[in-house]
Amino acid sequence: MADDERMDAEGAMPDEVAPEAVVPEVVVSEGAVAEAAVPEAAPRETAPARPGVGRRVTVVSLRIVRGLVGLAAAGATVAAVGLVPLPTLGIDPLGTRVEPEPADLQTVCPGALLRLGDETGGDAGSIFPVGAPGLSSAAAPGAAVEGALSGGDAATSAPAQQPRLLTLPVSDDAVLAAAQEQAPNGQGDLSGLAAAACVEPASSVWLVGGDTTVGRTSILHLVNPTAVAADVTIELWGESGQVRAPGMSGITVPAGGRLALPLAGFAPDLASPVVHVEARGGQVAAWLQMSVVRVLDPGGVELVAAGAAPARELVIPGVRIHAGTAVAGSLGLEGYDDLESIIRIGNPTDELANVEVSVTPVTGGASPSTFEVSLAGGEVTDTHLEAAHDLGEEILADGSYLVSIRSDVPVVAAVRTSTITAPGQAADGSLVAGQADLAWFAAAAELRGHAALAVADAPAPVLVAVAVDGQAHALVLEALDGSGDLALEVPALGAVAVELPSGAVYRIRDAEGVAAAVSFAGDGRIASYPVVSPRAADAPLLVRP
Repeated sequence: MADDERMDAEGAMPDEVAPEAVVPEVVVSEGAVAEAAVPEAAPRETAPARPGVGRRVTVVSLRIVRGLVGLAAAGATVAAVGLVPLPTLGIDPLGTRVEPEPADLQTVCPGALLRLGDETGGDAGSIFPVGAPGLSSAAAPGAAVEGALSGGDAATSAPAQQPRLLTLPVSDDAVLAAAQEQAPNGQGDLSGLAAAACVEPASSVWLVGGDTTVGRTSILHLVNPTAVAADVTIELWGESGQVRAPGMSGITVPAGGRLALPLAGFAPDLASPVVHVEARGGQVAAWLQMSVVRVLDPGGVELVAAGAAPARELVIPGVRIHAGTAVAGSLGLEGYDDLESIIRIGNPTDELANVEVSVTPVTGGASPSTFEVSLAGGEVTDTHLEAAHDLGEEILADGSYLVSIRSDVPVVAAVRTSTITAPGQAADGSLVAGQADLAWFAAAAELRGHAALAVADAPAPVLVAVAVDGQAHALVLEALDGSGDLALEVPALGAVAVELPSGAVYRIRDAEGVAAAVSFAGDGRIASYPVVSPRAADAPLLVRP
C-alpha cells in the first residue's frame, strides 16, 4: 500500500520529535499523578510514535495541569460554599439579663450604749439606753440624709439615742462615711470609751469578743435599716465548743428598727464567745457591746466590731498597747487579772486547727515574735499575747502592733487589750485601782478599690495599714472635711502607722490589697474599729420567663 493510502487509513502521523525534546521533563511520582489526574475520555488511536519522550512528557504534563485545574476548581467550590451562610442551630435564651439599678449609699450607726435594768436596778430583764453618742460624718458630693431608726426596742429611746441611718444618692464618685463615740463616766455602771464605725447592713456578720461570766455583760445589737423584717439566726461558740440553746433561730428584727439581745440568755458563764449572725429577708448591722464591773467599780465598755469571715490567713492591724506599765502594776489587784492582752481564736469547722500567730511592732523595725496554738473543731481559745515572747513574761511595750494569723483550716480571731490609769493609795497604804477600759481589735478584711474612713472624735487616733498582697502601696487619704490630705507609703512587708486628727473623714483611693484599722487611746480609755470598703455592686440578674 502506498504511503498516501496508509496515512488515509490510519490517520495523520504525529510530528517527529527529536530525541532532545524542547519541553522539559517533569518528574512526578505515580502517586502524585494519580492524585492530581482527573478522569478523561479515552484518546483517539494514533500511529505509534517513534521512540522518544515527547509524547509521554506532553501527556503527563497535560494531565498534571488538568489535575491542578480540577483541584483549583474544587477549592473554589469549597470556598464558595464557605461564603454561603449556613443555618444557625441553637436555643433561644431562656431569660433576660437585667442590670440592677444602683442603690443609694447607706451606713448604719448603733446608737446609744445599753444596760440591763433601769437606774434603780429594777426591771433587770429589759434594755435601757445610756446617754447619747457623738457622730462624725461626711459625704460627697452633696450631703447625706440622716434619720433615726425607731422600730423595735429602740422605740423607747429618745431620738438622739436611737440607731442612725445615713443615706446618700448614688453617683460615680459618691462617698459616705460616719463613726460614733461615747464615753460614759459611770452612767449605768459603764465607763471608758466605746467607738464604732457606721457600716452597711449585711446578711452575714462575725463578732469575736465579749464575755458572760460574773461581772461581764455582753449585749448583741441587731439593727435593720431595710424596709422588710429580717429573719435572724445566731450561731455561738465558746471554750467548750458550739453552744446550742433555744431561741437562736427565727429571731425577727423589725424593719427600720433594733433588737438587743443579752448573750447570757443563750450562754451564761461563757468566757470566750464567738458569734455568727445570719439574716434573711432584711439585712442587719451588728455589734457586740461588752462591759465590765469589778465588784462595784465600772471597768470599761466596748462595741465589738464585725471582723473578717473565717479564713486561713487573717491580719489584725493596729493592736494598741497603752499604759502597759500601769496595767502590769494592777494585775495583782483582786478582779483585775483580765487586764492582760489576749488573742481569741475560734475554729468554727469540724477539723483540728493548727494556728501560727505572729506579733510585730509597727514601728522600730523589730522582728516578729511567734507562737503556735491548736484548736479542736468548734473550739475557742484565749491565749496571752505575751506568749509571743520567748519566756511569755515580758510585757509588750506601748505602741501599735500587727498581729498575723495563719491556720491550716479557716478560723476567726480578735485581740483584746486593756488600759488603766496608775493605781492610787488608800489611807491604810493599800493600792486602789485606777480607771480601766478595754478594746477588742477585729481582724480586718482586705479593702476593695476605694474606701472611706470616718475618725471618731476620740483621743489620739492612729491609723495602721498593712499590705496583704505582698506589694508596696502608695495610699492617698483625701480629706472630705478640709482637714488636709495625707500620703501613706505601705511597705510590701509589714505595716505603717500614721496619727490622724479626731473627727476627720477621708476617702482612701486605690486601697485594694490593703487592710487597715484605726485605734484610740487616752487615760483610762481605749477603742478600735477596722476600716471597711463599701459593698460591691450587685451582679446582673438573669430573669427567666
